[in-house]
Amino acid sequence: MSPGLTGEYDQARREKAGEHQPPPPPEYMGLEGEYDQLGLAKRVAEAFEQAPHIDEIETLQICQDGNTIVLKGSVSSQDILNALEDVAAKVDGTKGVDTTQVTIAA
Repeated sequence: MSPGLTGEYDQARREKAGEHQPPPPPEYMGLEGEYDQLGLAKRVAEAFEQAPHIDEIETLQICQDGNTIVLKGSVSSQDILNALEDVAAKVDGTKGVDTTQVTIAA
């Protein structure tokens, strides 16, 4: 199982996932390692909350299409969108980040 775009594994979650039979693939690992169809999206949301350089953005929706994160909504600048994309790419199991449905609000 490959880790995702940046090659970073979430070793603790993978160990928890390994306790389940069969272990879920990385894109379907939940917050506690359980199978969760939206596990990747939930872990990306968690990563956004933990990122100190990203303020809470209430106008953004985080969706999941397999191992691709799809961001929808609006953000205030391209810099914020780039930061969100970078954080999402580092989450174990992310193979793509689609930002085509995000607009930059003036």
